[in-house]
Amino acid sequence: MRPCRECRREVSEEAFTCPQCGAPYPAREKWDGWGFEYKSESTLLGLPLLHISFKYRPNRVPVVAKGVIAIGQFACGIVTISQFGIGLISVCQFTIAGFALAQFAAAYSLVAQFGVYLKEGHGQLVISLERILELLTGS
Repeated sequence: MRPCRECRREVSEEAFTCPQCGAPYPAREKWDGWGFEYKSESTLLGLPLLHISFKYRPNRVPVVAKGVIAIGQFACGIVTISQFGIGLISVCQFTIAGFALAQFAAAYSLVAQFGVYLKEGHGQLVISLERILELLTGS
């Protein structure tokens, strides 16, 4: 038995919530959210080499993976693997990237189901930004 970090009532070390105050994982000294997060200690340009985040803070806000290689539901980095991502090279469902493999993308070059590209694009419904501007201006 340990004291709850919030109300100090004795709780089991295995408890998911405090029966008195409802604090999640009350026997832990510190708790910062649900899910999994890993951040490498090695960095490049101030970013961790690898940041994996499938985590939510106690207020249910997702933790964005930010790193040279960023993996998670939300990610931002040089190489991103995510559902929603921003990166130089991106494998995502929704992305803004230099080079993208995605379902929905805006990128310099892409392979996507739906996308807008600057240089090269392949996929089901992809169109160049130049062509969109031509259609809008009537040129």
